[in-house]
Amino acid sequence: MKTKKTYALLLFIGAILITTSCVKELDFEQLDEVVLTPVFEADFIYSEFDVEDYIPQGTPSNTEFTIPPEVLRDTINYDLVGTDFAIDNLDRVELTMEVRNTIQRAFTLQFQFLTQTGQPIGQLYSIEVRAGLGEGTEPVVSPQPGDPNNPIVLDNATLNQLASAQKIATEIIVPTLNSDLRGALQIRSKASYYVNYQL
Repeated sequence: MKTKKTYALLLFIGAILITTSCVKELDFEQLDEVVLTPVFEADFIYSEFDVEDYIPQGTPSNTEFTIPPEVLRDTINYDLVGTDFAIDNLDRVELTMEVRNTIQRAFTLQFQFLTQTGQPIGQLYSIEVRAGLGEGTEPVVSPQPGDPNNPIVLDNATLNQLASAQKIATEIIVPTLNSDLRGALQIRSKASYYVNYQL
């Protein structure tokens, strides 16, 4: 008998809540105003240059030498935007570079996008790398924090220009070196893709 009274009371309370509760009117037109803005990150350029690996065999101590430019060139596959959908919905791509140097020489890092057939497309980008303090020291980082050119921002117009980019060509431009130099140059970077997609 108690159970029937409890059920009756719950039904009565439920009926009151249903008739008196407020429901906000939904505006399904708001879905047209929804904009998705995710950010995706991908590895971009990674390379390492240890000066000891490039000293010609049998070079006497304290001898100047140069490295042929073609030795320090590299081309990798990298489809920058992939599809027309990506181009149409990308707000921008930011390329953040970090070069850590312990070699007591300044360098220049250059890279450029290429088509599938290897034709250069868009501009050639250059990053000046400050000299390091020698092997066993804390690496000198370039570009410095706050550098206005880091990250490199590829806006929508630039991305349209680079739509057919399928590769990246990189080159480390090395000054004259000395056989007594030791240390390494480490290049790390990432590409941040800023999507702006309206439902």
